[in-house]
Amino acid sequence: MALQLLVNAGLLALPIGGSIGTLMGIDAHRQATGQRPLFYNEIGNDGSTSRNGITNTRYCDLFNPISPKSNGQLYTLNPNQWGVTDKTVGGLCMNVTTIANGSYPTMSTAPEFSVTWKFDQETKDQTVHAFPNVQVDNVLPASLADIEHLNLDVHWTYAMGNKTANITDDAKFKDVNTNVALDMFFDSDIKAAKNVSIAKYEMMIWFAGYGQAKPFGYEDGIVKTKDLNGTTFQLYTGQNDLKQEVLTWYAANTTEKFDGDILPLISDLYHLNKDIELSKSDYLGVLSMGTEAFSSHSNVTFWMPKLSIDIQGPPVRSDTAKA
Repeated sequence: MALQLLVNAGLLALPIGGSIGTLMGIDAHRQATGQRPLFYNEIGNDGSTSRNGITNTRYCDLFNPISPKSNGQLYTLNPNQWGVTDKTVGGLCMNVTTIANGSYPTMSTAPEFSVTWKFDQETKDQTVHAFPNVQVDNVLPASLADIEHLNLDVHWTYAMGNKTANITDDAKFKDVNTNVALDMFFDSDIKAAKNVSIAKYEMMIWFAGYGQAKPFGYEDGIVKTKDLNGTTFQLYTGQNDLKQEVLTWYAANTTEKFDGDILPLISDLYHLNKDIELSKSDYLGVLSMGTEAFSSHSNVTFWMPKLSIDIQGPPVRSDTAKA
């Protein structure tokens, strides 16, 4: 779609009557003189394809941090198949679309990506095999006291099979166990906040959940409810296997598009009860958006054509945790 918009913009910049003929003439001259045509595809050694500076690359690694060039907010993408073992049946591949010159639509836009996966359920308990995601790269950790707005603009879909879909058909996902979630980690210690294994608090925002995928504490019921930008979120709390407190805002209905400030979902947790002591003095160390792949008997494809995460505040820290 981005390429189509660029081509359309180029055509509009020329006189309508002669635009196509002009482009065809330029293209013929370039080919005749041994130059690349205006509109071309390249296939790299890694199986990637490029067209006019827009590259699509497939990654099927268990773990592979991918940090594309950007003129604005930096992001790292990762297949992140952290739950895969020698006994796992199935796999996952991530397709990432990058722009060579780093000029994304806005300064906070993340690269587009999709993920096709299939994992068999190994035990009675649902196991997370992977969390393919895109993570904010260069503005965290940040003190919650310094964050004035945490703006999220996201659009995603899920589809059965190997191709992306424009709209998710929830009815087809009864036997697929997965979610779509934004994941954050907090701690009063700035270094601990950056470590997903030891941070005291994990907060998730589930925009959808399918099959048997449920947040920690689901069986204990809803702790509180909050309406935000037209979406109703229900809070569940519980501990994971690492004894971290997991606070999950679960959308009451599948929410494929969300555009708004999610900071109120964090601030509503300050001193929630005597066991939850998240406060403004804590640090946000990790923020990522993706899908937890539990299990599916057939291939499914997750697609995130749009994601923008804009953390605003004076001053947002930039990797000061090295100290």
